[in-house]
Parts: sequence; C-alpha cells; structure tokens
Amino acid sequence: MEEQILKYENLPELRKQFRDSGVTTESQNRMPVFEPSLKPREGRRVYEGKYGRMVVEGRLGQAHKNLLEVIFWKKEIHSFLEINGKKHLKVLYDERKVLKYLSQKSEYSYGRYRGLLKDMIRTYIWLKTEKLEIEGTLIMEIEKSEILRPVKSRSPIIPEQIPLKAITFGAVATALFENELRFTYDPKKIIRLKSGVSQALVRFLETQMNHPPAGYHLRELINNLVQNAEGQKWKEIRRNLREDAELLEDLGIIINFKEDRLFVINNKIML
Repeated sequence: MEEQILKYENLPELRKQFRDSGVTTESQNRMPVFEPSLKPREGRRVYEGKYGRMVVEGRLGQAHKNLLEVIFWKKEIHSFLEINGKKHLKVLYDERKVLKYLSQKSEYSYGRYRGLLKDMIRTYIWLKTEKLEIEGTLIMEIEKSEILRPVKSRSPIIPEQIPLKAITFGAVATALFENELRFTYDPKKIIRLKSGVSQALVRFLETQMNHPPAGYHLRELINNLVQNAEGQKWKEIRRNLREDAELLEDLGIIINFKEDRLFVINNKIML
C-alpha cells in the first residue's frame, strides 16, 4: 500500500489483489484472548486449554473484540508490510463508518472507541498454539492515512474530504492473521447480544467445522472460555445465557438449561 500514490477511487481495484483478511482468526475465537465479558478487568490472565496457552497482561474483552471485528468488516483495504525487517499487517478504514456501524440504540461514544484502541495498543500477550508461539501487542500504532475519502455534504462545517485511519498491527495480530484460519462474518448479530459470555460463546462455535447432533455439554463448552466456572460464577454465566436465549436462538443456538446442553440447529451458526 503506497499511500502517497493512491487515491480513494483506486482502492476497489486494488482490493482484488489481496486475499480476504477475514474479521478474525481461530485462536482469537477459540481461546479467551478477549475475556468473555463486556467489562473486562485490568490485570494478568493466564489460561491453558485444548487449543493452547496464553498470558494476557492488560485489559481485553468482548467490547474490544467487537470493535476489532467491525474495523476488519468495514475496512477499505489491508496488506502485509515489512517495517524494520519485520512483517506487519496494516488496515485502512473509515472511522465514521466504523462508529456508525457500532451504534445501536444510541450513538457510539468516540471516547469509548479511543479507549478500546488504547487498551489494544498497551495490552501485552504471550500466546502458544500448535501452529505458533508469539508475544507482543495486537496494535502497534494508529495514524491518519494520506488517502482522503470524498464526503457528500452540503454543510459548510463538514470537510469535502476526510483522511482514512491506518492501523499497523503488532506482532500478535499480524502472526495470527498471517498463519491461522481466518473467519469472515458480519459481527452485527454478535454485538446485539447482551452479555460478553454469549458473544464469546458464539464466536467459539463459529470456528467449529461440525457440531454434534446430540449437542454440547454446556459446562465443557464454557470451559474453553472460562476456567474454573464453578459456584456463583457458573450461576452468573447461566443467567447471562438465559437473558440472551432468544437472540441466541435467532442465531441457530438452542440451550436446554434443565440438562445444560447446547444444540446448533442444522449444524450452522446463522451470522
């Protein structure tokens, strides 16, 4: 992406040269890199499970995941660049389009948006899977691009052109998008879910190729996302899932809370 010689109108043709980036990768959805909560805690999280091991120092939750997926869903273009001898994923996107997409009943807070990005810049991750071992941050830097998007408006206070934003991703996100299976889906229906554990659960299920006809054991499924889910914590998880039961059913996910079993209708999550 040579920004200095590109114009906004050139991007559609240029996109054809790149493989679809997807909106996420397998480890980001199969492991709790993003805490299954909309209000993640600041601190150090250690996890070891079926899909790998990780240590996260900082704060990452499903709100961060929502923002990251929307940026990839609404991106203008992406590419892999070499910076100081290291490969980095770079994504150009329109900030206004992302904020508008994230807005549901009310306007999405710009301050919240900036806060989530700052968390993703400073949070440090160590991750080990069968495919890779990597450490670093998700995002390295965010800056204004030299590519300007024309704006259709008659208002004298709105500029005729606005710069796209450019995110340069850090070692972890770059390695995951370069080496893992990528998944493409519209994150809108996931964002509608009220609880972080529901959002994380749908994301996990989306990475599974086939779902057992007899259903999943709910507790075993949740253990991929929340370790030591016992006592009051388990009760809270079940309560959150109950509150999202109708929206989950719209996605093809039915939970039998009496037997603690989860079923995916027709072997497909409907995102």
